[in-house]
Amino acid sequence: IQNRHPLLKVNVLEDEGTGIPYFVKQNPTQNIPICILERITDDDWKKESISQCLIPFDVKNTPLIRLVWLKSSAISELIFVAHHCICDGMSILNLIDETLLLLDNPCAEIGTYSSFSSISEFIPKSIVDKKINTLKIFLFSKLAKLVFLTTAKKKEVTRKNPYLIHWKLDLENSTSILQRCKKKGVSVNAVLCAAFVQAFKSTETIKSFSKLYCAVDTRKFIPQIKSDTMFGYPILIALNTRNNKKTNLWDQAHWLKEELLTKINKFNISNLLMFSECLMPLLPKMIKYAKDDRGNHDFTLSNMGNVKLKENYGSIEVETLYSPATIFPFGNPSTLSITTFRGQVDFIFTSDESFIKYDVAVSLKDNAMKFLKSAIDS
Repeated sequence: IQNRHPLLKVNVLEDEGTGIPYFVKQNPTQNIPICILERITDDDWKKESISQCLIPFDVKNTPLIRLVWLKSSAISELIFVAHHCICDGMSILNLIDETLLLLDNPCAEIGTYSSFSSISEFIPKSIVDKKINTLKIFLFSKLAKLVFLTTAKKKEVTRKNPYLIHWKLDLENSTSILQRCKKKGVSVNAVLCAAFVQAFKSTETIKSFSKLYCAVDTRKFIPQIKSDTMFGYPILIALNTRNNKKTNLWDQAHWLKEELLTKINKFNISNLLMFSECLMPLLPKMIKYAKDDRGNHDFTLSNMGNVKLKENYGSIEVETLYSPATIFPFGNPSTLSITTFRGQVDFIFTSDESFIKYDVAVSLKDNAMKFLKSAIDS
């Protein structure tokens, strides 16, 4: 697997003059660390996942991914821990598939591919060379530098007690919501999104901004990046529901679906990549800003949909999949990750005690599921 994916054989260094980070190929390639621990309870994976996410990667000297095997005589859990700069959720799901495939058949051929050397490869030269774009980038970089200077004295929001809450819809309710969405002509993503938007608004101890970010697979915009290749650049699209006065969950879901599709269709990937590249010299200030600012949104949603993993790989049965989750040290760390596997919808909500108390997050989850159950029964 490491031979197949170039990003599993890289480290990150910084340019001495500009401080801009860049990937460098390991020489020689270092083996991906694998930690084997005894599996004692069904909840060990939660504790170990949090623990692993609090261990920083040595980005200059070691691989940017590691594997933890929680092992017992009958059941094992595999925990893939990776730096977001080399992968997104779809990359992790692909790595899981390849790992299980090769555990069953070590001789299986999975091939290789060449990675891109720069984001600029995905931007047409005709767009880069336009004088108006050059001017826009120049003005944008100056404006960004000014913004970061004005916020430089903000105090960093300390994140020390991250947690995750995991739950699944049972098969009956999962099937019902999937069927109801099909009948109503609305996406599962939209109705789940609507349920949590309502939950944030109705949970008294949470100040709701009526705004969220939806993670969208970058592969939708860059066809050169194939579904089975690694990439670590998720697109976040903001949805502001403040002006959406609809109270019925299905009506909200239709509105969210149309709003997201409209923004996706208008999205300009070339502009995003160009503006992102021009911000690289300001990366340390960007990171500080992200840690200092509590944000004006409620949460980030990452729904990877119906996962294309097999239920059996030879003698190995995949009993369950825990949705790929992220734990960031940002001002607003609240993220909801969703997948569907073996017909069941799986949820992981991550946040931090200093942002949303664990008990409040449990109430938030319960409220969202009540809204969802009400929609199923309506």
